[in-house]
Amino acid sequence: MSKFDPVFMAKNVWQMKVRRRPSILSHSINADCNLRCVFCDEWKKKSSLDCFSADSYSDASLSDIFKIIDLACDFGILSYNAWSTEPLLRKDLPEIMAYAKSKGMTTFLITNGILLQKRLNELKDVDYISVSMDGPTSTREIRGANYEKIMDGIRFAAKSGQLNRSLLMNCVISSKNLDEVADLLKTAKELNVKMAVEPIYLFKRMNDTSWDDLMIQETQREKFIGLMNQLIDMKKKGYPLINSKTYLKKIRDQKPISNCRVDTGILAIDSQENMYNCRIHNRPLGNVLEASVLDDYGTIQKNGITEVWNKSKAERMEKIKTCDGCQFFGYYELTLMNNYNLESFFGYEWL
Repeated sequence: MSKFDPVFMAKNVWQMKVRRRPSILSHSINADCNLRCVFCDEWKKKSSLDCFSADSYSDASLSDIFKIIDLACDFGILSYNAWSTEPLLRKDLPEIMAYAKSKGMTTFLITNGILLQKRLNELKDVDYISVSMDGPTSTREIRGANYEKIMDGIRFAAKSGQLNRSLLMNCVISSKNLDEVADLLKTAKELNVKMAVEPIYLFKRMNDTSWDDLMIQETQREKFIGLMNQLIDMKKKGYPLINSKTYLKKIRDQKPISNCRVDTGILAIDSQENMYNCRIHNRPLGNVLEASVLDDYGTIQKNGITEVWNKSKAERMEKIKTCDGCQFFGYYELTLMNNYNLESFFGYEWL
């Protein structure tokens, strides 16, 4: 958290280290998006199905989302993260976040920012907002979006005095924005918002993506290393970069996660109620609502999240054991903290 909360931290430690269960639910609450970011495959999932049937991919109903939140609370989840594909397209998003908040959850929202200014006043139950951002030039090229329109939303949110929340700009470093990242961090400081960085990841399942245009090439390696050293120095000087210095050094040196602990950090459920525990492997472990039993009063008789979690243990362990590793900052920082890296524990500011 932005401010150290010993009670919240103790609950997270109990959930992750003692119960060995994730404490964060990353929930894809819809399949629609108003952008077509080239390195994202979330919006492509619905498109690929729509070619067969317009009705083949419908979003979860509000009542089903409430059921999932109930199941998550019963499972011990402490933080609710609404993301994917663009949650601000859901008109009932305020109700979703209010319900999660009413259950005592810390609430997060990940957005592309296009609708942030328009809907900010509806987000009183959101504790943390993360806006995807690349840079003044690269945002148009990568996301097909207007940089200034997104920045208008960030500026509006940053200056809004009626809401008490933390605002983050999340920047994926690619070959397109190596010259823009440091300036973006300077902008974050000027606006008094936070920023996170992570290197682009090559999703092998996305064969239709021109990765050569996005991945950092060997000819750019020296520039990338220089950028990472600059970001480490800027963090030391007080710039609002939430990544730990340990993480920044790891990605500078091209070191993937070792001894990954994503399994006891983040749980993902998509807009079709399927559970995942890793974006890399991206294979559903089971449908949490189909595995649930509720009585006539909505009381949980059998928790589908617990059922799928327990039954998928061998598969989850095998995925982690055979994984080549990644550099997603959320997975990496949680792994560092779970592996008792003190610098990451105190240097990673978002959680």
